Amino acid sequence: MKVIYVVLVCLLVFTSCAETEYAENGVDKKNIAGYTEVGFYSLDGICTFTEQEQLQAAINPKRLTYRLQNSDQSKYIHVKFDGKPTAVGQKIKAEFSFQGVSFLKEGMEMEVVRIDGDKVWLSGDNVGVIVPAF
Repeated sequence: MKVIYVVLVCLLVFTSCAETEYAENGVDKKNIAGYTEVGFYSLDGICTFTEQEQLQAAINPKRLTYRLQNSDQSKYIHVKFDGKPTAVGQKIKAEFSFQGVSFLKEGMEMEVVRIDGDKVWLSGDNVGVIVPAF
């Protein structure tokens, strides 16, 4: 019985992620700065995709790209920035390609909201991203 309950809870979480829609016209910035783990976040709190989930990560400082994926690549997020995030308040266009997640759209403008040591926090259209500093 306990196994059935755990399976049902997992299905509910995955279904919730699949139904999450992004805001067409953007939303007020939510607190991405409160998160600490490198990864991708839907700022409604429903879905996350982080390095903490034992995923493979790749960064290319020359191409300004960052990618997280699971071992069979059935779920991944790849982002390419049009500029190097260097200052809080800076606006950067981000192009996403992804599979197995539904809270992203292919392109959006993001704002750098925090830089701390070796990480950069960006926020835009109900999505937050924490990436290693390039």
